[in-house]
Amino acid sequence: MIKRIKNVKLKRISKFVLCIIGLIFFCEYAIYYIVLIQCDWPSDSNMTPEQPIKVMFVADTHLLGTRKGHWLDKMRREWEMRQSFQTALNIHAPELVFVLGDLFDEGLWSSDLDFNSYVKTFKYLFSVPHTTKLYTVVGNHDIGFHYSIVPQLEKRFNKAFNTSPVELISKRNVHFVLINSMAMEMDGCFLCYSAELKLKKIANLLKCSEKSIACSKESMLNGTYSKPILLQHFPLYRKNDIDCNVVDSAPMKEKKKPFREGWDCLRKDATDKLLKMIKPRLVFGGHTHHGCHIKHTNGIDEFSVSSFSWRNKYNPNYLLATFTTDSYAVQICHMPFEYTIVMIYLTSIIFLFFKMLK
Repeated sequence: MIKRIKNVKLKRISKFVLCIIGLIFFCEYAIYYIVLIQCDWPSDSNMTPEQPIKVMFVADTHLLGTRKGHWLDKMRREWEMRQSFQTALNIHAPELVFVLGDLFDEGLWSSDLDFNSYVKTFKYLFSVPHTTKLYTVVGNHDIGFHYSIVPQLEKRFNKAFNTSPVELISKRNVHFVLINSMAMEMDGCFLCYSAELKLKKIANLLKCSEKSIACSKESMLNGTYSKPILLQHFPLYRKNDIDCNVVDSAPMKEKKKPFREGWDCLRKDATDKLLKMIKPRLVFGGHTHHGCHIKHTNGIDEFSVSSFSWRNKYNPNYLLATFTTDSYAVQICHMPFEYTIVMIYLTSIIFLFFKMLK
């Protein structure tokens, strides 16, 4: 009789342990696939027959450093971001991934030793297969706002991620221009001066290729011209977020808050000059931590990508976009809500506890 009771208790304990293991597996692995697989690549009925470029956009990962946040908070956020990103890669298999700035939360304050550690962590969390290329855009939390940037901080980031103040990335005749937003003050500082030189060179490449004018081979694009896509950390100049009405846009109180030029968005004169030189068909940015889709008066569509971290937003997400030389389509992909995972844990554990008592 005693032996039978022990066997029953052992079976119950074994079932309880198995249920806990299953619960952890579901909340830490399976739920990411269940949620993210519901999002698919967008398409446009007006797209040409050519094979579209598949691009994933991520912004404001804000990996925590040693100054802010608890170690447990840091560990949890990094786990959530890695699971979301790696699951998204497995499901969607993008050709290109662009991370639109503020990779780190404390990049500008960190020592070289800490910074190298943050870079190593980022490259682990956001590692990609050889079939995918990942490019980064620098943000103000990575090197500082314009007034506080020193050459050492900028060079350190550029070396770690093989970037420059202005870059041109082309794939199958779709062209992306990557901009350092903090270098767009146009005041002749060391950073702005070099950025403006590169910007003029890329603008000339685009102009020569667009008009097929007599230019040297070095002054022509490798491939056919198409209107470029502008990528940066800051949004273009706008007064506020009041016209942002997508599902992940800011709360109304934040929407009404005026944007400060050079802090919350690009300066107006820098925006005008950039649009005049590059003539983009589309703009992507981050920085605000909230989603936005607006059409500017000149007809250019601009998308702001939400923060990828649950620490900054309760409903973080990423964008999937497909591009051909003359068309595009964009889709918002939502990640699991953190409170959903917490509630699953709580209700399941309470249920199992009462089940054990019975």
